[in-house]
Amino acid sequence: MIIDSTDNNLRGTQFMPIDCRNVMDDLDASAAMVADTPYLGLHIPQKPWMFTSEGLNEGRHPIPPGSVVGGLYDALKQDTDAELLLLDKEDAFFHTRLYYLFQLYGFHAMLWNDACENLKDSGLTLLEHTPSFPDEVDESREVQPPDVSMLATLEDVEHAVGIDDVLLIDVRAHNRYLGDTEPIDFKKGHIPGAVNIPYSDVFESGRLNITSLEHLRPFLSEFRELIVYCGSGMSATPPYYVLESMDLPVRLYGGSFSEWIRHHDVETGVSTMHERMAKFEG
Repeated sequence: MIIDSTDNNLRGTQFMPIDCRNVMDDLDASAAMVADTPYLGLHIPQKPWMFTSEGLNEGRHPIPPGSVVGGLYDALKQDTDAELLLLDKEDAFFHTRLYYLFQLYGFHAMLWNDACENLKDSGLTLLEHTPSFPDEVDESREVQPPDVSMLATLEDVEHAVGIDDVLLIDVRAHNRYLGDTEPIDFKKGHIPGAVNIPYSDVFESGRLNITSLEHLRPFLSEFRELIVYCGSGMSATPPYYVLESMDLPVRLYGGSFSEWIRHHDVETGVSTMHERMAKFEG
């Protein structure tokens, strides 16, 4: 459930704030940021809890196995009935990533889609207890398999390319989609046939705008399935939740562009499908 300071019906529910802020791929900078500007609750490092070296795909930030995600969830919940409430800074995706991972393996959490300062004044009951991380992850722990209705694999995307009723959505910056520049990966361009809805389009004043893509509903509703991707599967999670909130059939491609280019070529410029979508953008 995605909530903000206007959700008065949650008064009386106890919440455990979870600080998800991070600097991508920099554990030291992440720790320094958190120390310099403390948030409420325990800070969750990005690795191994949000991605691992050996995960479910071959992208830059593989989705962790269920044992890792389940181990984190158990450590946070312990014996409390408090709801986990995931926090992040503006225009961010680490809280949506962890929210996605919990949902992927059947664990319940809530996402705070508002400023941390507003949480302090929201009237919500916040748990003062701060849990600790497990000393090691029990890899033998049994959890349910990942929800295939949420997660698209490389094979799923290979099948989707060229299929008229499945739409691939690239949420990277437009110049990366076009192939004009690529600061991270070793190929430029996008997965063939994909349209571009930049990550920044789904935010307003630094927070997810659930209605930001309503103008595209007539176009998006033409497809049996939507598959959203980014560079490595991290920043695609905010657009994923905007599309999900529209009750559209969407999955996240976990490996994203960084996995695709290990196995396939890409295309540059604007796809024919993207030209079709442009008619709805106004």
